[in-house]
Parts: sequence; structure tokens; C-alpha cells
Amino acid sequence: MAAQAFAEPGHALARLRTALYRLLKLPEPLSPPPSSPMLPVPEPAASPVTSWQVITSVAEDGAEPTVTVRRFPAAVAGHDADRADSATAFTHLACADDERDRRVAESASVVVRRRPTTTVVAALRWIEGMLAELPGSLLAASAVHGGHCLVGLRDGRTVEVTTTGPALDPGLPAAVVYACLRAGIPLDDTPVTLWIGDLRDEDVTLRLRPA
Repeated sequence: MAAQAFAEPGHALARLRTALYRLLKLPEPLSPPPSSPMLPVPEPAASPVTSWQVITSVAEDGAEPTVTVRRFPAAVAGHDADRADSATAFTHLACADDERDRRVAESASVVVRRRPTTTVVAALRWIEGMLAELPGSLLAASAVHGGHCLVGLRDGRTVEVTTTGPALDPGLPAAVVYACLRAGIPLDDTPVTLWIGDLRDEDVTLRLRPA
């Protein structure tokens, strides 16, 4: 259709220049006509994901438990079929503290702080305030500058999660604590192998902080 409707595609500027100089009754310059401008490829509008459906599975075949975490944007995962939990696989809703949909925030089992705190005290205060603000949440997690993460439980316990690799998004340590809690795995001095989907694994240690 386009080939039949348009003649000589890509030569519009040259043809237009020739026509304009002819109408002006001026000689056309000897320099070549300007090349057609290349428009940038449009980028779709994007915004950070603020809520996730988190699927965790726990395996205890080796010397230490292995937790595999897969996360999907809740806006997309909400149209998927519900996944039934089992003795080793669990699904929960997690959201960031900047989630604008109050219904999602009040329904989330896990809430995570988007930005790390500078001190442990600040993280503990944020966890306490967030669990008080969202009584439906079971866990609240905040990263702390220095590489570790604090995960506060509804029962008042706080788990310190450290990793041997680079600092993790606090949603991942929170998912590990959630899975271990559901699977009945102790949370104190527990080494865990974390698999982030099928991409990579990290060595994670869980320790309970003194009350």
C-alpha cells in the first residue's frame, strides 16, 4: 500500500528544495540537499514498580535451606490465575512504602522501604511505624547503609539479614524471611542460599537482633 501511494520515498527534502528554488526563480545551490533527520526511537513512559506478587519456594535437601524468589509486578500478576500455597511454596503481595494505592498497601503482607536508612535506629523506627500504620502487614523491611537489611516481624522480633554479595533490594531479604517463617525454618543464625529466579544465587545469613 505504501509503495503504491508514495513515489521515491526518502527523497522528499531534495525534491522539495528543487521545487522551492524553481518557484523562487533562483538557481539551486550546488551543495547536496540536507539529509533527512533521524527521529529518536520513542521511549514508552515508564514508572517504577511499587507492588509485586512474590512467589517463594523452599528446599531443604542440602546442608542449608534454599529459597528461590520470583517477583512479578502486581498489576500484571493480578490477572494471572491464583497460585495455591503448599508446604514448600508460598505466594504473597509485597509493596514499597511509596505505593499510592492504599488498597494495595493495606493488603500487602510485606512492605519495604524504597531508600536505605543511614542508621539502624532509623530503620527500627521506620519498621515500628510502618507496622503500626499497616496492621495487615506481617513484615516490614528496610535496608541500612553498609549492606545489611532489617526485617521486622509483627510479633516484635527483628531479623538482621546479611549477604556475602552486593547489597540486595530489601524486598529479596524480606521474601527469604517470609518463606522461612511460613516453612517453620528457624530465623536465628540460619544460613540460607537465595536463588533470585534463575539468574544467580547469594549466600544469606539470618540473625535475630536482641529485643
